Amino acid sequence: MWKLTKSPWDLRINRDFQPKITILVPTYNEESTIELKLENIKDVSYPKEKIEVIVADDGSKDRTIEKVKCFMEKNPELKLKIVQQNLHVGKSVTLNKALDFCKSEIIVVSDTDTLWPSNILCEALPYLSDPTVGAITGRGINRNAFQSWVTKGEESYLRLAYLIRLGESKIHSTIRFEGGFCAYKRSAFKKFDCETGSDDSGTALEVVQNGFRAILVPEAIFYTNFPPTLHEKLKIKIRRANQLIGLWIKCLKLTLKSKLRLPKRIAIPELILFIVDPIILSALAVTTLIIIVLSPFSTFSIAVLLTICCVVAFAAKIFAEVLLNNFVLFVALLSYLLGRRYVTWEKPVEKSRHLS
Repeated sequence: MWKLTKSPWDLRINRDFQPKITILVPTYNEESTIELKLENIKDVSYPKEKIEVIVADDGSKDRTIEKVKCFMEKNPELKLKIVQQNLHVGKSVTLNKALDFCKSEIIVVSDTDTLWPSNILCEALPYLSDPTVGAITGRGINRNAFQSWVTKGEESYLRLAYLIRLGESKIHSTIRFEGGFCAYKRSAFKKFDCETGSDDSGTALEVVQNGFRAILVPEAIFYTNFPPTLHEKLKIKIRRANQLIGLWIKCLKLTLKSKLRLPKRIAIPELILFIVDPIILSALAVTTLIIIVLSPFSTFSIAVLLTICCVVAFAAKIFAEVLLNNFVLFVALLSYLLGRRYVTWEKPVEKSRHLS
């Protein structure tokens, strides 16, 4: 994957490509972040006459809509409208309702707890000028990457994930999309994914199944803050892992039917990573622990303990993050097999802190 990230794109990219776009901003109780998000969108360096913004609200119970209306009054130059659900039904359903009101060929989606650099649209959208590309996504940068050991570990994970996603994009496609920045050709998908709860990655899979490529654009970066405590990190990552496991099980079913259009060179390693690896690692950990307890002075036990000590001494962050992420995947897999699905939003945990 590292070698692939250095290879050239096999794309025809028109740097002057500036189509009309609709920016969908999904909201659910976002009164602490929505004004900052809309101000951020207003400040992007892209022709304002080509931008339409739709706030897709999922039945917020706070002052989100009130603040959006206030922003509309103060900024009449920005074409902004609200599409609102009466009940809390889920992000994907809300986005699909808003999709019916979109007038542009390019649909951009961005969560409220993320901020864009001003040049993101000019840098990223030209990749959609290639007729084979149906969707693009960006790379999230944590602004508090060194706040705690939790955020430092997450930074290590994000770097590895970025390498994998970019390598997959160079081969053909990545379906690991991020909600901070996603852009889709309207002709490449019918609706946002409601099956897995992963509106971004699930929709990227539909784009691929419809014969297009879905790629990570390295120039498309956006900023966010990651929770600095382990409890909040586990809550977010287990939820996201549950959704991605559902997505990859869907891919497995398509593979068994010979209908998956994502190359096997991409799909099989991801299936192993998300479904097989956590089971194997958990089984090995339990077995090894039992052997060490029963035979603490055996050659095997001593070798394992020495190996762990060396790894902790020279690569503690990576070792801890590998164990933590496999634990997250194992718990998420169990929750998925037990029927737990995350298809609607939970009440956010003080998102204002994530942008402070």
